[in-house]
Amino acid sequence: MLEKLGGSHDRDDLRNNDLRDGTMMDADRQRLVQERMEAHGVSQEEAMRLVLSEEELAIGKRQVAAGEVGVHKTVETRQVHENVQLRHDEVEVERRPITDGYSAAGATIGQDENIRIPLHAEEAVVEKRVVPTEEIVVRKREVVENEGVDATLRRERAEVDREVTDTHLRDGRLDDDRLGRV
Repeated sequence: MLEKLGGSHDRDDLRNNDLRDGTMMDADRQRLVQERMEAHGVSQEEAMRLVLSEEELAIGKRQVAAGEVGVHKTVETRQVHENVQLRHDEVEVERRPITDGYSAAGATIGQDENIRIPLHAEEAVVEKRVVPTEEIVVRKREVVENEGVDATLRRERAEVDREVTDTHLRDGRLDDDRLGRV
C-alpha cells in the first residue's frame, strides 16, 4: 500500500500506532501524514510512502468429529447334543404251566380279574438358564500428540533502485537521504 510520507518524531505514539493499524479515519490520517511531511520539509508531491507487510502464522485448534465406536450384541445359535441315561420299567410276562397240584377250587370262569402294576420311566427335562459369561467395558480416553504444521508465509521486501549522478553523491549517500526519503 502506498501512502504519503510523514514522520514527526515529537507526536505521541498513540497516533503513530493508529496510523499503522488503520484505526484512524482517512481525514485524520491525511492530516497526520501532512504534518509529518511538513516537519521534514517535504512537500506532498515530493514523497510517497510504501508500507510493507508480512504474514504471521497463527495456529489454533478446533474439535472435529473423528468417528464413533458402536458396541452391540447379537444372538447366535448353536446345536448341542448331550447323552442322558434314562431309566424306565419294563414288563416281563412269563407263562408257566401249573404242575404242583395247585387246585382251582373256588375258581369260577367268567369273572373278570385284573392285575395292575404301575410302571415308571424317566424322561429328559430340558431347562435353559441364562448365565453371564463376560462383561464388556467401553471407555474413551484423551490422547495428546504433537503434530508438525507446515505453512508458507509471505513477506514483502522493498528494494531501492537509485540512479545517482556524481553531483548529488556525497560520502556514498544521496543528499536527499538525510531528509529520510528513499
